[in-house]
Amino acid sequence: DKVVFPKSGPDDVRRGYTRIPEFTRSLESRGFRVAEQARFSPALALAARFGISPPYREPAQAGLAIEGEDGSDLFEAPGRNTGFDSYQNIPPVVVRSLLFIENRELGNSSSPWSNPAVDWGRWAKAVLVYSAHGMGLPVRVEGGSTLAVQVEKYRHSEDGRTGSPVDKLRQVLTASLRIYQEGPDTREERHHIILDYLNSVPLGATRGQGEVFGLNQAISVWFGLEPSRVMNDIRFGKTPAIQARALKHTLSLLCAVRAPSRYLREDRAALERRANAYAGLLAREGILDADLAELVREVPLSFVKRAPGSGRHRPIPPTSKATSRIRIDLEKALAVRGLYDLNRLHMNVESTVDASLQRETEELMANLADSVYLAQHGLLGKHLLSEGNPKNVVYSVLLCERTPERNEVRVHADNLKGAFDVNEGMKMSLGSTAKVRTLVHYLEVMEKLHQEVSVLDPASIEDYERSARDPLTRWTCETLREKPSLSADSLLTRAIERTYSASPGEMFFTGGGLHAFVNFDSSDNRRILTIRDAAARSTNLVFVRLMRDLVRYHEARLPYDTQRVLSGADSLRRHEMLSEIMEEESRTTLSRAFRTYKGLTMEETLEQLLGSRNRSARHLAILYLAWNPTASAESLGAWVARYAAPDSTLPPERLMEMYARSWLGLEDYAYLLDKHPLELWSAGALAKNPSLTRDGLLRESGEAQRLASEWLFRSRNLRPQNLRLITRFERDAFARMTPYWR
Repeated sequence: DKVVFPKSGPDDVRRGYTRIPEFTRSLESRGFRVAEQARFSPALALAARFGISPPYREPAQAGLAIEGEDGSDLFEAPGRNTGFDSYQNIPPVVVRSLLFIENRELGNSSSPWSNPAVDWGRWAKAVLVYSAHGMGLPVRVEGGSTLAVQVEKYRHSEDGRTGSPVDKLRQVLTASLRIYQEGPDTREERHHIILDYLNSVPLGATRGQGEVFGLNQAISVWFGLEPSRVMNDIRFGKTPAIQARALKHTLSLLCAVRAPSRYLREDRAALERRANAYAGLLAREGILDADLAELVREVPLSFVKRAPGSGRHRPIPPTSKATSRIRIDLEKALAVRGLYDLNRLHMNVESTVDASLQRETEELMANLADSVYLAQHGLLGKHLLSEGNPKNVVYSVLLCERTPERNEVRVHADNLKGAFDVNEGMKMSLGSTAKVRTLVHYLEVMEKLHQEVSVLDPASIEDYERSARDPLTRWTCETLREKPSLSADSLLTRAIERTYSASPGEMFFTGGGLHAFVNFDSSDNRRILTIRDAAARSTNLVFVRLMRDLVRYHEARLPYDTQRVLSGADSLRRHEMLSEIMEEESRTTLSRAFRTYKGLTMEETLEQLLGSRNRSARHLAILYLAWNPTASAESLGAWVARYAAPDSTLPPERLMEMYARSWLGLEDYAYLLDKHPLELWSAGALAKNPSLTRDGLLRESGEAQRLASEWLFRSRNLRPQNLRLITRFERDAFARMTPYWR
């Protein structure tokens, strides 16, 4: 509570200063804590509440920086360090040109103590003109802003503008506090003002780059030139033509400051004329040599030409996957709108990544695409990289180090070009590990069956076998009946010698539908293999059939008899299960409809629900009567006239005759519109009551659920009933199996 954070201002928003309290709460909820924080004095807090920015030496350019655990750089946001390092690096002619165009008093003051934030002549003129304009006189309002005040304005004033005399007063006071914070001598501060201005002045925006700040970044973005070379050419150009070309492009950016979007994008001819005019004025003032000024006027401006595919759809540059991961985590933790906004935050991040090891790993993975490198390091050969193109192999590395406090990520890398992160974004379908899991569980089941059956006498084993409803139990009973003294180890040995067909010529019902599977090696298709051989050869179809037997084993031990439920002999359980299934399906459909239609306008609802038929009078009438079964012809006519296409209208009486029948229900209207009844009902409920919550929608849907479910319980729909029951049996069996897998 000892800090007053800014509420607005382009730089304050862009750099995240306004959101520090919000960021703090978000980070604290994720286990971070505030270790250090500034505290305002009462005077500073009072000034900040008045809208005066603290006199902090803020950097002209800022952005996200990520360090490795050793303090070395992992990532720097684009444009973070593109400005001039010091005032001495700015060519003097650029400084003199800037001051002539924007703030001549800044370079002319003879007193070392004068305030460069105020040009009294311009200030008096601006006040007079503003007053005359306020009285209705036809005069153009002019600002009296010095460079120091301009910097404060585009950094900290709302929308970067001066909205009132009070705003102007705040800007002058803020600039003055900043200027005098080191003492009464302002000569060095004038250099800081020029340096800050040239490094941070807004100079438009491009699709590919975003916002452009500072002279150097603008030279690179707008003209495609190297800023350091341009400045060197201005100072020491080998020929006057080279010097003139560098000056022309620099001068044009100084001239574009007042209206960068207009001059740099919309009216470049006007910018050319303005730069040429200032070249003449600078020659007249003795800032430019007359011959050089003439050459400057003759040089045409050459804007960079964007290549096809640049801008919004340009390819993503290759970036270290470690820094990408950190940036994505930061984006989520801080709830910013995207990586572009994240890069603009004035933020330094310390990571656990070992920067040098990360770079070595990335270099190694790049080398692994080179056949010569592979040969030199003995990586070509049998069971290694024996054939194919090594460039097509994707490698990923995730290296953690155990420390006393936690495991810390040291390397997070892959060699896949583009944004996809192999370590974080990939789901691996490991067929061989699934086979191991299936095999282990199969042996567990067989061991358990040995424990159950081996203690029985022969007659009891025979009864057990007769009542068994799965092939694994029957096989165990048969084997132990023939050899009662067989040990558990011997039974397991025999169990992995059981045989299955490897033929893919069968469809398997699983997951609610029929599925086909193939073998990795097609030569296995005609074989009958033991489980042992199938495991050695990784033969898919043997394990698919083994998994089916395991499912049957667990189905046989469910708290209900699946065969009696399926045949209808246990009609009470069958009806109860079908009711549960339909309730679950209904809740899923209602939840999906809520996510789809919540918050939509009526026009958006019609478009989502009816698609290309959303202007058809016939379909609109069906929809309206589904939502309003007792509607009158007048209300139907008004509805259709409001939303239907002019050439699609039909008399409401005719529409009522066609679709307002007492025997038509929700299910019938849904059939006519080719929609699920509950989706149709949900869209109507949300259209009538937009504030309805998901739980409220579920509570009110009782009658709609009953109507939508009636069809399944009709005797003619035996097949869809059985499909749902078989799917439920399998799901319950897998629920029994999951604890074993864990």
